[in-house]
Amino acid sequence: MGLAFDSAESRVSAEMERQHEIRNLKETVGALREALEKQKAGTASEVAQAVAEAHNEIRDLKATISEMRIELERRKAAGEEAVQKVHAQAAEEGRQLQSSVQALRDQLERERASHAEAEQLQQRKHRDETAELERIIQTLRGELEASRAKK
Repeated sequence: MGLAFDSAESRVSAEMERQHEIRNLKETVGALREALEKQKAGTASEVAQAVAEAHNEIRDLKATISEMRIELERRKAAGEEAVQKVHAQAAEEGRQLQSSVQALRDQLERERASHAEAEQLQQRKHRDETAELERIIQTLRGELEASRAKK
């Protein structure tokens, strides 16, 4: 009986070992499942956090882009305003220059007319003086001839 008892006892012992091993494997599987669930939860949390950070970054980038567009439009408007101001100043300067040129032309014409008038007056004076001198010469010749004829 000793052998049968040893054999039964060894079977029971082997069965207990297997059950113990099964229990250990079940506990290990449970622990691994729990670790996997924690890892999944951690990964999901990390993914959710990364997605939230990406959304925040996208929101910030959109805000920055919007601010940059506004600034670009402001600078564009300021540039256009500056160009219009320069054009207006150039047009005003052009009008002033044209006005100055016309005033100088008018002054030149007045001076030409004045000089022409002065020249005509001078020529008239010269003719009158010449005619007067010729009359004086004629008178003196007549007197000289009369005085020669008397002698």
